[in-house]
Amino acid sequence: MKCPYCGHLGDKVVDSRESREGEVIRRRRECLECGRRFTSYERIDEIPYMVVKKDGSRERFERLRFSRIEQEATGFS
Repeated sequence: MKCPYCGHLGDKVVDSRESREGEVIRRRRECLECGRRFTSYERIDEIPYMVVKKDGSRERFERLRFSRIEQEATGFS
C-alpha cells in the first residue's frame, strides 16, 4: 500500500480489527520509509452469481428458486 505521506510502497501491518458487523477490516499500517502510521479500511465486494439462460440472457442466481426447481424435478417435496 502506498504511504499517504511520502508515497513509499513498503509498509507493515501493526494492528488489524474487524468491525462489529464483520463487513470491514480496519488495519493500522506503518510506513517502512518515513515511519508514520496510517489506517486502511478493507471491504470484500460480493459479486453475484449469474445464470446464463439458453437464449444467452443472464439473470442473478437465486438459491431458493434453484432448490424449488430441483425438488420439482426429482419428485421430492
